[in-house]
Amino acid sequence: MRKILSVKSQNFILECEMENGDIYTYDMSFIKNESGTMIEPLKKESFFNQVFLELGSLSWPNGYEIHANTVERDGHLISKAAS
Repeated sequence: MRKILSVKSQNFILECEMENGDIYTYDMSFIKNESGTMIEPLKKESFFNQVFLELGSLSWPNGYEIHANTVERDGHLISKAAS
């Protein structure tokens, strides 16, 4: 399983550096149109920006998680690591 080494958050878009050096953006603005007990807190940008890494996955204080594989599959590659 892949791991995320670092994350930056701005305007509901996450920039994630993967363990292999690739950098992806992952647009989470879709949460504004979703509902559910895990999603509701994420709609507040101040809470959303509390994203942190736990075991190489994106995590929030309420327990919501996104795995690195999801970021690679659904994100946008913005920088490929040098081989």
